[in-house]
Amino acid sequence: MARRFAASYEATPRSVGVVRNQMAALAADCGLDDEHIADVKLAVSEAATNALVHAYRDLDESGVIRVEAEIGDGELQITVLDQGTGIKPRGDSPGLGLGLPVIASVSKRLEIAPQDVGTSLQMAFACPDA
Repeated sequence: MARRFAASYEATPRSVGVVRNQMAALAADCGLDDEHIADVKLAVSEAATNALVHAYRDLDESGVIRVEAEIGDGELQITVLDQGTGIKPRGDSPGLGLGLPVIASVSKRLEIAPQDVGTSLQMAFACPDA
């Protein structure tokens, strides 16, 4: 039986930690060991931070980060969505540009898709107990 999670958060640094801890709990529920839970935490932190730093950079107020997750069919799927400006080249980026490659390296699958408004980033992790 699939287990699902969905919640929305204000795009703030505090929310990144909340999302990270909630997804770590789901990763533990699907049987991941400490090393792979750390991978989930890293990937989710990078995805939520990207939404925080990049998606809403041109807005005067904070936006929303939506997180959806499902355990089923042998994997944990986590989707981080924003309603920001979409993925665009950024010459003034405050980071090193390593977030997406890091997510890709620790996840089983990574899919990035533009939405009508914002971006969807879906990552999957193999679950031994799902």
